[in-house]
Amino acid sequence: MSSAAAAEKKTLSAEYLRRFHDMVEDYPNKRSMLMMTLRLVEEQFGCIDDAGMEIAADLCGVTAAHVQGMVTFYTHFKRPAHGKHRFMVCATLMCALDGNTKQALEQIRGKLGIQAGESTRDGLFSCEKVECLADCDQPPVVQKDFEHFCSMKGKMLDDYIDSLLKREGKTAADYQNLPGVEMDLRVSVLPSHVNFEGGTQEGARRFDDKDPYFKSGDMPRTTSVPPALLTPLTAPVADGIHQQLNEMNELKELNELHERNGNNGAHHG
Repeated sequence: MSSAAAAEKKTLSAEYLRRFHDMVEDYPNKRSMLMMTLRLVEEQFGCIDDAGMEIAADLCGVTAAHVQGMVTFYTHFKRPAHGKHRFMVCATLMCALDGNTKQALEQIRGKLGIQAGESTRDGLFSCEKVECLADCDQPPVVQKDFEHFCSMKGKMLDDYIDSLLKREGKTAADYQNLPGVEMDLRVSVLPSHVNFEGGTQEGARRFDDKDPYFKSGDMPRTTSVPPALLTPLTAPVADGIHQQLNEMNELKELNELHERNGNNGAHHG
């Protein structure tokens, strides 16, 4: 990392660092504090970006790749692509029955002009479908950031969205006929100063080639990125299944033949 990059590196405030150190005694080691540390990062900065993941990695003594794995596995963490106000609508069976999920999504779209997987162009609102939010008997369940709502549809949902719009100095008319922005929540690669130049999109040069001072092309690649995996119904797998079925049929026919021969022998005896 360059000196300029180091000088600009994001850090937690003194207050949030104090809260981090207050939690240390509640955990067996710093590594196990990663999820709560990410929550502190999210609370201070509003979302978890690459720089925020590095903060958590440094504090918990893990690699940035390990933090990235947790952030991308647990979808509740707020990423830069999410809106300031993030609507999460339960889309699992109990909420989806009787059109509850569909109604909530249509009301959000009617007020904010966005559908599931999109954010408004000003970055204030986003909407997405999520898995069970644990109030299956009161559908549809909607969560807005850390606020949890049951039976969130009709007038209750409209009034709540209107209150958020008023808080932001907006009206529903501001979002009419404006297409939403598709959210890209993927993390394709680690930041360049965390990764090493030996690793490229085509493959790594050597397993032990971790020296960041190697330049591209200094050493030949010894691995390559494999092609996309075949699905279970592609020809090679299907051919194998057909072969097994043929063998089973042949064995069945052979057993039937032996049974017939045995019965014929008993009859002649």
